[in-house]
Amino acid sequence: MDKNLGYFNLVMSPESQQDLSFKVNNSTSKSITIEMAFARSTTNGNGLAIYDSSKAAKDSSLKYNIEDFVNIPKKEITIAAHAQATLTAKVSMPKGMDTGILAGGFSFKEKEENQESSSSKGVSIKNEYRYVIALVTQQNTQKVSPQLKLNEVKATQVNSRNVFAANLQNISPTYLQDMNATATVKGVTNSELKYSFENSDMKMAPNSNFGFAIPVSIKGNIGDQTSKALEAGKYHLSMTVYGVKSATGAYETTVNGKTVNYEYKWTFEKDFEIAGEKAKKLNNSDPTVHYKEPINWLMIIGIALILIILLLIFLIFSSRRKKENHPK
Repeated sequence: MDKNLGYFNLVMSPESQQDLSFKVNNSTSKSITIEMAFARSTTNGNGLAIYDSSKAAKDSSLKYNIEDFVNIPKKEITIAAHAQATLTAKVSMPKGMDTGILAGGFSFKEKEENQESSSSKGVSIKNEYRYVIALVTQQNTQKVSPQLKLNEVKATQVNSRNVFAANLQNISPTYLQDMNATATVKGVTNSELKYSFENSDMKMAPNSNFGFAIPVSIKGNIGDQTSKALEAGKYHLSMTVYGVKSATGAYETTVNGKTVNYEYKWTFEKDFEIAGEKAKKLNNSDPTVHYKEPINWLMIIGIALILIILLLIFLIFSSRRKKENHPK
């Protein structure tokens, strides 16, 4: 283990165990209770590797969940003012994991009852701070290549804004570093529609997935602007993803005006469709969209024709009655 890394990088034999210890200092003038937790590494909606798996379902490609191989005997400890305490963990290595890594992170935070909260104009804000130390375990240092898949593409929302979400999955037990993705969605039903987005600063956790969001609506502070409503119909996604920067990489592209080489490149093409009810529901819940129900001109014309026919029938019968009541 290299102590200068800033995280634990353990090379372990199958079914072996290793004890880890963490010294926690309390520099405040009162006693505090510290909670310790561990979570596997996952990828959030921004394309960043994080250590909070409580909200993330296990990826279908995950064979060994590192959370099952990390034991924390004592998950909280009270530390006196200006004192120090030690927390421990026991890490095990599963049998049969010949290549790749398991990744997660230890988090440390003050117990909720110790945290301060502030309120302003009826809004309560809880100040929560976490300190995270990453853990990587492996049986050897053999290089493993990331493998990227494109799964479902659908319309959904991020922060109450309409987006197309392309689910990307790293099915390999290794990080996908320096991830750079560019995506374009074009309308098939309405060929005038086109949406594009790129992000050159992402990192995917091993055996994880996330929805790469292509915005449909305006993001952030919109002022008096409005977004166009999401249209129902057929669409086509084109996507290119690069990974792992390398001066000798075979794949070259431009990032912020500079040429960058990457070791890996993937291209994806996928057709998908947005149902009318889905588009209506999303538009109604997107505050940037001034959505109006589309006018059904066929129905209006049909009703008008029926009214005209009924009026003609009424006029004809009225004319006949007058003639019958006033014979020559």
